[in-house]
Amino acid sequence: MNQMELINLGVKLLVGIVLSIWMYKDSRSRDFSWIFWTIAPIFIVLTTMVFSVLTVVFVCILFLAIYLGARPKGGFFKCPHCNKLVYEDLFICPYCRKNAKHECLDCHEPVPWNELQCPYCNSRDFTKD
Repeated sequence: MNQMELINLGVKLLVGIVLSIWMYKDSRSRDFSWIFWTIAPIFIVLTTMVFSVLTVVFVCILFLAIYLGARPKGGFFKCPHCNKLVYEDLFICPYCRKNAKHECLDCHEPVPWNELQCPYCNSRDFTKD
């Protein structure tokens, strides 16, 4: 292998690894098929190795656009147990598997951990964890 081929190989692998790490972090915090979204970028890069660097980057950008369109939308909050960012619609933290929110015992809606009353029914009766 000459030096240019090694540089091309390095750039392709770098693009795949960076995309894979970012997708792992984002999909894991959303509890959104994180194994698939972590492995897929590396698989895409490996299957497109015979093409140019620009083709690989284009395919990765296309895959990223598909991911961004398919992933659940919304914000994050910090898990009260492990302090990792968790998708706002989740009740259980995907990292530590502990309740990241309380359950209101009156209306059974999830209540943020630090709230003193339920935003849905104004009750102060929560599950105790």
